Amino acid sequence: MITVNSLSGGKTSSYMAVHYPADVEIFAIVRNESAKCGHPDKKVMQMANDRLQKTNPDYPEFIGTPEHVDTITAILDLEQLIGKDITWVTSFMTFDELCRWKKAIPNQMKRFCTTWLKIDPIFWHCFLRYEFVKMRCGFRADEAERALTFSTKYKYPIHQNNYGKRQNKWETVEWREGEFNLIDDLVFHPQVQRFWESKNITFPPDSNCQMCFWKNPQQLKQNFSDSPNVMEWAKGLEKEIMRTFKDVSLSDIERIPIQYDFAFGGGSGCQAGFCTD
Repeated sequence: MITVNSLSGGKTSSYMAVHYPADVEIFAIVRNESAKCGHPDKKVMQMANDRLQKTNPDYPEFIGTPEHVDTITAILDLEQLIGKDITWVTSFMTFDELCRWKKAIPNQMKRFCTTWLKIDPIFWHCFLRYEFVKMRCGFRADEAERALTFSTKYKYPIHQNNYGKRQNKWETVEWREGEFNLIDDLVFHPQVQRFWESKNITFPPDSNCQMCFWKNPQQLKQNFSDSPNVMEWAKGLEKEIMRTFKDVSLSDIERIPIQYDFAFGGGSGCQAGFCTD
């Protein structure tokens, strides 16, 4: 059976890639429509685009991401460290397009972003090539509860009724089984941190989409300093869709005072089995 490591660009999943090599190392990058949210180094952006085009020549051009730009360089540097190609995938929809289509902003009540922008491109890449895989996610022993939400099934549309409400018909397939090496081997956060202290890879100070509704308001406030272009784009998206990521707008969060004793950079993983720090 083909083994697949699902990578996020954070320290934990990168640790997994180093210590538990898989047949396929895969990374799903979320795209948005703001070139200001791309990496400032054009060569880095070209390298990212080259990797996406190598996976699928039909992928749209990658110009920006709501993730921290250090995620891009972390994945490129990790590739050099493990001495193996990492497969880059992406959704054919940008974050902006997904929100316009749904007429909504992802929030705790409508948690659709990970499914469409992370799981979907990984599913199609793996299912069309291997049908069934053993997938590893970077869940540490101190976050073992995340493995409980891991789903082995995926539902996708196979036919659309063009009459009436134009409802899709769906098919559900079993496409993977989970393997959680870090939990099984009792790998905890301090062990991961110590490993990367001696390695020359710069990881994002806060992983995953910078405006994610799972993040604490204090972390979102800090991200206005760490990823100002992403947070400004996200503010604009809230105004365009007329919805918010949390129960208050990002504009309101930008104005709150910083709480310096808050544990910044803990990250907030998508609760669908893919993103982690």
